[in-house]
This record gives sequence, C-alpha cells and structure tokens, in this order.
Amino acid sequence: MKINKTILYIHNLEQMINFYGEKLGFPILEKSPKGFQIAVGNSILAFELISPTIYKQYHFAFNIPSNLFDLAKGWIQKYTPLLTNQGEDEVFFQNINAHSLYFYDPEENVVEFIARHDINPKVEVDTFSVHTIIDIGEMNLTTDDLMYVGKQLITIGIPVRNNEKLDETSLNFMGEADDGVHLLLGPSKRNWFFSTKDAIVSPIVIEINDNIKLGIDINGHFKWEKI
Repeated sequence: MKINKTILYIHNLEQMINFYGEKLGFPILEKSPKGFQIAVGNSILAFELISPTIYKQYHFAFNIPSNLFDLAKGWIQKYTPLLTNQGEDEVFFQNINAHSLYFYDPEENVVEFIARHDINPKVEVDTFSVHTIIDIGEMNLTTDDLMYVGKQLITIGIPVRNNEKLDETSLNFMGEADDGVHLLLGPSKRNWFFSTKDAIVSPIVIEINDNIKLGIDINGHFKWEKI
C-alpha cells in the first residue's frame, strides 16, 4: 500500500505553515487562505482549516531511511523537543525491527519518525533533512465503528497486517507488512504511545494506491470511493 495524499484539519494556519514550512523546511506545494500542502517524500500531506468547534487529533508517521535514525534524531531535536516514555526518547520495536521517535507539532498531533531496518532503504548521506524522508508510513483512522470500517478496508484490499484478526478494542495495523505503510485503525479514547493524547474520531481524507479515497467525515462516518 502507498499513501499518496492525506488531508488533515487544523485550527491555526499560520502556526502550522511556520512549523512545517519555515522551521522544518518541508517543500510547500500549495498555499491558500484555507490551507496548504507539503511534500513528504513521495507523499503529500495537506492541512485545511476547520471550525474551532470541531475537535480533532491525529497521529502519523514518516518513514525515514533505515540507517539514518540517529541523524534524524539529532536533527529534529534542533527544532522541537522529543516526547518521552518512562524517561526514554526513542523506542525499538523488536517485532518489526524498527526504531521510532515522537514529537508534537503546534496543534499537538503526535508525529513519528520510523526507521524500519528490514524494509526502508538505506541512504548514504552525512546530514538529515526533510528531503531525506521517504513517505507517509502510517496514518491514524479513528472510529467508534471499528469492526465495520475494518471489514470495509479488508474488502477494498487493505488487510490487517500479517493477516491478524480485527480487534475492536485496540490498534489494528492495516496493510501488508512488507510495504511498511499502514493505516492505524483504532477506537477513540485510547492513548497514543509516547504522548498524553487520546485518540479522537476526527475528520480525515486519505488517498491510497492512486485509485482509492477514504476517510472519516465531520459526523464520524466512514466513506470510500474509487478515484
């Protein structure tokens, strides 16, 4: 699976443009009074303004080269503090042989850099920058109708990782393990790892595999269509 583009919703346009565009240096592809888009490697991440009365919260991960975790960690700490868990500011996932770190953006979305050592390619460079990021590797999809949404995703060709069973009480990694790209299907009110934030059913639009658009609308309903 490939995440081509994701639209997330925000309350403060200028703060987000400053963080992603000016501070971190992501290329801004489009900008308007209502939102902006950045290039995240081979993916596009778009942010659009939404009413401040609509609550939202997102978690997403950027895939980085398998050999650049330490460089990436040193680089991001120049711009924002890392989140910690039990005194640690990174984690090794033995089951997928990957290292991750986490930080908040200005709207306290939980952003992750993940180096999948068996999947992500190596890049021989001496410095890290946003131009080294590969793509969007994970994007949350929070719903209180998890079994229905999960079955819909399976129907359109997005299985649970390693053919596991859907778990309506926990986080389900949707997508083939070998792709290193997943939709994180989970219920609301569960805590995001390395943060104090709980998942909220939030509006989101995700385009995958060049031919499917799916997401959650402002009423919390799941929708999908071919494009």
